Amino acid sequence: MISIIDSLSNVVTGRAEFVVSGNGIEELMSAATSNMVLQKAAELGLNRPGVSNASGPYPVDENGKTDNELMMGKRGPVTGYQRDFVILASL
Repeated sequence: MISIIDSLSNVVTGRAEFVVSGNGIEELMSAATSNMVLQKAAELGLNRPGVSNASGPYPVDENGKTDNELMMGKRGPVTGYQRDFVILASL
């Protein structure tokens, strides 16, 4: 299940940064996830929003934290994944 982490997201005039969490890489890479983020940006007042930048999914632990050791499999367990989106409003 994918969800936007409101506490890690930021919206200012014409720009939004969202952190999305999910159980798997595939769901975070899906068009449905991008559409969910764009819909949220529109609801928050961004005019005709578009994805400006999106990171690749990265693993997180039970506290929602990530680091190089977790990414390289030196510590764990991985309990989910997150992906960062930067959304810009159209002119």
